[in-house]
Amino acid sequence: MPHYYFDVRNGRRQKDALGLDCPDDNGAIAKAKFIATQIAIDTPQLDHRHVAVLNDAGDEIFEAPIRSKPPVS
Repeated sequence: MPHYYFDVRNGRRQKDALGLDCPDDNGAIAKAKFIATQIAIDTPQLDHRHVAVLNDAGDEIFEAPIRSKPPVS
């Protein structure tokens, strides 16, 4: 199973040293969106943050915005 890292950026990058195994890129993107929503719930006052998804090669494949209010599904 591929390994991915989920770095948080808010002016500077907070690197994910452990990462997670996900079935594929789409699974990693879904996980990044979940992480971004959880961060928004925990710290709603902050803006201009993102969760960057990096594959095992270190290439950024997606960026999930962390919004003050999570989008309504």
